[in-house]
Amino acid sequence: MTRAAVEDRASSPVGGAVAVLVAAAVWGTTGTATHFAPGVPAFVFGAVTFGLGGLVLAATSGRPAVRAVVGPGARRWVLLGAVSLVVYAVAFYAALADAGVALGTTVAIGSSPVFAGLVEWVADGRRVTGRWVVATLVSVVGMVVVTLARSDAPGSGSLPLGLGAALLAGLTYATYSWAVARGMRAASRPVPEPVSTPLSVPLTVPLSGPVSGTTSGAAAGRGVVGAVFGLAALPLVVLALVAGRDALTVGANWPVFVWLALVPTALGHSLYAVGLRRVSASVATLLSLFEPVVAAVLAVLVVGDHLGAAGWSGIALVVVGLGLLALPRRRRGRTPS
Repeated sequence: MTRAAVEDRASSPVGGAVAVLVAAAVWGTTGTATHFAPGVPAFVFGAVTFGLGGLVLAATSGRPAVRAVVGPGARRWVLLGAVSLVVYAVAFYAALADAGVALGTTVAIGSSPVFAGLVEWVADGRRVTGRWVVATLVSVVGMVVVTLARSDAPGSGSLPLGLGAALLAGLTYATYSWAVARGMRAASRPVPEPVSTPLSVPLTVPLSGPVSGTTSGAAAGRGVVGAVFGLAALPLVVLALVAGRDALTVGANWPVFVWLALVPTALGHSLYAVGLRRVSASVATLLSLFEPVVAAVLAVLVVGDHLGAAGWSGIALVVVGLGLLALPRRRRGRTPS
């Protein structure tokens, strides 16, 4: 299936939600992949994954990515998204090191939907629905249960610093999602063009479609994501080269690095961007809680981990929470936001 066909199918809220769920499923392969590169520090995986994957996304986006950076419409959102992504990559893996994998993952991923809802409320004046609140509570509880059931390794650093880093990761991931969504809307907005009238008074009217120098909505969305990841990749690549030099010289690690860069990063975040064109950041971050479910199942099937009754109960809660979000809404004159 072509990328255009995928984008056409994602032109509805349901299609957008499916795109985010597939992205979350792809992200869920990360933990299993890192199992095949033992001894590599967690932050090196983050720097290499987002660094290489960011360069791939920027290169495949082409001119729309350049327009997103230099054009006045989406530029501020691209910069905010890139800064948020860099801070997220560093903070998330710092949380894993200091607070432990289970607790760090739980706080970072579990707090991101809450932060996303708060960001949309404060910045856009958009209040979340009661259904979203219930779905978030159920899904976050399930995610906490399944994550804690998978790990018994505590962190090696300061717990307060680890928890602070995890919360910062949750906030910056939510900010990244919100900034990308705003940037895509700004980049695909019709560009005004001056039109001469019989009275020689210049009028400004919006163009109905893309012309020379403008970009279609789908291409603009890819351009924003490519620009965000391209800018974020620069410091992360430097970090990988400086701090991860030993891991980069091991040839057996590179199949894992390439997988992480191309599939969870390039493909996963491309699908996530498609979803953000149709659903809000608060909904997208909630749907991304499907990631630890996929990670847990793969750990059982591929790595041989034992999940136990508590872990499977947590998976069931996440599925129930996301199912609540997917229930059809009642029509009351207008569709609630």
